[in-house]
Amino acid sequence: MQNYLLKPYLFGIQVAYLFVYYLKNLQGVRMKNLIKFGAIALFSSAMTLQSAEFESNIALSSDYVWRGMTQTAGEPAVSGGFDIAGESGLYFGTWGSNVEFGDGAAMELDWYAGFAGEAGALSYDIGYLAFTYPGEDSLDFEEIYLGLGFSYFGITFSSGQDSAPDNTEFSVALGETGLGLTYGDYDEYGEYTIISYDLPIAIAGLGVSLSWNDFDSEDGMSDDDTVVVTFSM
Repeated sequence: MQNYLLKPYLFGIQVAYLFVYYLKNLQGVRMKNLIKFGAIALFSSAMTLQSAEFESNIALSSDYVWRGMTQTAGEPAVSGGFDIAGESGLYFGTWGSNVEFGDGAAMELDWYAGFAGEAGALSYDIGYLAFTYPGEDSLDFEEIYLGLGFSYFGITFSSGQDSAPDNTEFSVALGETGLGLTYGDYDEYGEYTIISYDLPIAIAGLGVSLSWNDFDSEDGMSDDDTVVVTFSM
């Protein structure tokens, strides 16, 4: 992971490049998403970012499990993305991974923008997130989220847009041990529990994390348990 200080005009160039790439390479993308992301990012660049921090990430996981449910049919996943954050608290980013649903979708590409900060001991994060699946735009959906944190505790509510289901998630980090516990309730799908652990060592320069994921479907027909190993940098 690398950090850079970007002057406002460089940030604008980065965003413009991504915007054009998105238009040229992805079919079936909702134009309103592009307009929203472009407007938010360019506003951030022109109005508030005296300097910006750029962070990139890449990971290899034994499975891509999201809200307790596998997104790769139990197969490994390669994922990566980047974030650009300004001193004001505004941020913009994208993240992608391979997926396998058995319906032709091979990739998930997420775009998000938001505002995060602190008010005393309380932290907050509000933003907009679009999940897109190039080639299978019928799967696309969007959420507006609000996250609040206090000490080691957090809660995030995600409001699904255009009839997409809502999600409520509670999390707690067990001090500085690297252990974390998450419980979520995803409307129309079910409840999930995640126990995660970030190992205090690196292997070949890569961070290593383990997670146990339990999912109970709303109709009671599914109870899945999955252990995921992730190497990241």
